[in-house]
Amino acid sequence: MTRRSLSRGRGRNADRSRSSRLPESVATLTIDRIAAGGDGVGRLDGLAVFVPRTAPGDVVQVAYVTHARHARGRVLQVLTPSAARVEPICVHYTQDRCGGCQLQHLNADAQTEARRHIVQDTVARIGKRDIPLPALVSDVAWGYRSRLTLTLLRRSAGWVGGLHPHDDPARVFALETCHIAHPALVSVWQTLRPLIRKGSPALPVGETLRLGLRLDESPEGAEATAALTVALVVEGGTHWPDQESWTVAARAADPRISGVWYTPTAPTTAVRDTKNDAAPAEYAPQAREALAFAQVNPVVATALRDYVFDAVGTFAPTRVVDAYAGSGALAARLATAGISVLAIEADPAGAASAVEKVQVAASGPSASSRVLCDLVERALPSLGSGERPDTVVLNPPRRGVHADVTTWLEADAQHGLRGVVYISCDPATLARDLSRLPSWQVAAVQCFDMFPQTAHVETVCVLQRGPR
Repeated sequence: MTRRSLSRGRGRNADRSRSSRLPESVATLTIDRIAAGGDGVGRLDGLAVFVPRTAPGDVVQVAYVTHARHARGRVLQVLTPSAARVEPICVHYTQDRCGGCQLQHLNADAQTEARRHIVQDTVARIGKRDIPLPALVSDVAWGYRSRLTLTLLRRSAGWVGGLHPHDDPARVFALETCHIAHPALVSVWQTLRPLIRKGSPALPVGETLRLGLRLDESPEGAEATAALTVALVVEGGTHWPDQESWTVAARAADPRISGVWYTPTAPTTAVRDTKNDAAPAEYAPQAREALAFAQVNPVVATALRDYVFDAVGTFAPTRVVDAYAGSGALAARLATAGISVLAIEADPAGAASAVEKVQVAASGPSASSRVLCDLVERALPSLGSGERPDTVVLNPPRRGVHADVTTWLEADAQHGLRGVVYISCDPATLARDLSRLPSWQVAAVQCFDMFPQTAHVETVCVLQRGPR
């Protein structure tokens, strides 16, 4: 339930960029496992070599570059293919080396095992916690994404829209289709491509933009595609003089487009839409839902929220802090159950949605529930003694929680805090944060397959007070 995108980590891309300038060696390598990020890993004389698009059991000839404590390689030839290999169904995966997916070349069972072991191994290596191999909750493997975010680059011949190759973050290839995105999003994108390519009416003033396509409601299957509507969110540039005419042209090309929302690069310029010029604090409900963070896999996200709700319930809470609360779905559900909730969300659009949901849900014992638009690391230490929770839910972005948050959790363990439910989309930052919480014991870990065909995995870690 955390914020993420289709792009790869900046550090790993920088590592690949440096590798392209260093001399390569050639060797034959057996791939042992899949590492966090999706690369296969083998060893040469004890040196770990990371090779994209390989499978456990592959015997490959690689060209590699040695760094200080590891090496990075690229496949020259698959000498003996793994039994876990399958033929990728997406032309962009092989032809354009699309970085949106990392594991399309693995069968479903191999992908499942890779994600489970990534979590277990990372928590052991970084967090110094031994956990059982976690279970993984899954749903459909294709067409699950309810959001698709593309990069738009201005070129001399017009605009190109697409994704980045996994080994070249500076380049964007023209996206024709995406098999992990819901068909309605793909269909709207294919309609928009000619309009974007010719750049008339004009897009925002700038060289690089981001275009987000978001379903206005949860998908019910491909058969419902024609009935779904899609919101567009354009980000970047300094201003957009032709916003109204572009919106008219886009909606004429595809009536399924429900609205076009624009966020310029300049942080002082308010978010605008084509129907409502309200300031950010007064977003119309549709604008709030379009701009607020939402999970890309609605079915698995529902299973995750159910698990989190039940996990919070094991601590018999009366007052819960829902930190990084997003649009407030969990906070509202807890308030409806009669629990007093303080939802903390720094994003104004998300906080505005959360206010609406919590106000409707709060009654009786939960009448004191409220939403705070603030940074979690600033809000938690500011809580008065009468506001201290007995349970905390953490749902941070990929970077994990601020060190001040784990410091507060350690100190507050002595003041009645009984449980922490940590939702993570990055096992490495989860493990780092666990290493900062020596007073807390891992009571349960459950993984959720939010992003099939990728190496990403959502993890819920339940913590209780006690020794490790």
